[in-house]
Amino acid sequence: MRNLRNSRHFLVEFPTDSLPPTATTWDPATDGIIAAFGPSSSSPVIELRRLAKDCYSAHDAKQIASWDAPSPLPDIPVDTILSLQYFADTATICLILAGGDIVIVREEPLPGEDLIEIVGSVDEGIAAAAWSPDEELLAISTRANTLILMTRDFESIANVTLSPEDVQVSAHVSVGWGKRETQFQGKRAKALKDPTVPEHVDEGQLSSMDQMQTTISWRGDGAYLAVNSVQDGKRRMIRVYSREGVLDSVGEPVDGLEGALSWRPAGNLMAGIQRRSDRVDVVFFERNGLRHGEFSL
Repeated sequence: MRNLRNSRHFLVEFPTDSLPPTATTWDPATDGIIAAFGPSSSSPVIELRRLAKDCYSAHDAKQIASWDAPSPLPDIPVDTILSLQYFADTATICLILAGGDIVIVREEPLPGEDLIEIVGSVDEGIAAAAWSPDEELLAISTRANTLILMTRDFESIANVTLSPEDVQVSAHVSVGWGKRETQFQGKRAKALKDPTVPEHVDEGQLSSMDQMQTTISWRGDGAYLAVNSVQDGKRRMIRVYSREGVLDSVGEPVDGLEGALSWRPAGNLMAGIQRRSDRVDVVFFERNGLRHGEFSL
């Protein structure tokens, strides 16, 4: 891509018997990387290591912390790191785990502070989490179909339910074209058909390859966030919220829409993936939830 360039490339190999790498985050202050290893099915442990800019060997990776992290939920055999965020101004690392724990690791703890602290837990478990671009708000989508917005100090500012009735917020018109009972059946029906009316109206049917995951994407200015999740196991819904937790719009139904979602940095479009029977399309949505074109991969 014309706006990307390779500024640096290096490979660090770790022993085969070590914990598997599971997440990374950038330290903009030192141009280094914070890497998380584990947990795994054989070892429910999480390790955090710092890889400096000039780190070319696993022996040079500095261990920050290590702790046991067994999954607290019986239906999650191995816990998963959903979000790994580094705050350079406080030398603090935040981990969000699928089992529900929100963990803070302080590289330079002050007297009286713990190196590792669980600052909160979601009993039902967490489906997705994402920090706002300004690092002031944390959005969490729970496995109980709720959206929680928290400040950087982990104070809740909104707790809303992801309800099927949310679709009423955006009155997308479905004229039912394609159904026999709504079509004119005369000899000149084809000639009289309104060209602005689609021949098929999507109902939001799930793709056969949908992995049922939830995705959160913030707009570049942090004023809005979008949540792409499966509603009642039947269809995918993209909901757009303000940073105060107010539902702004709901995306129109798209058959075969999958879990990927990314907001364009300029903020005027969101991109998702639609899987068709013979191809895969990148589809775009406006902030009001309406489709805005697509292209095939």
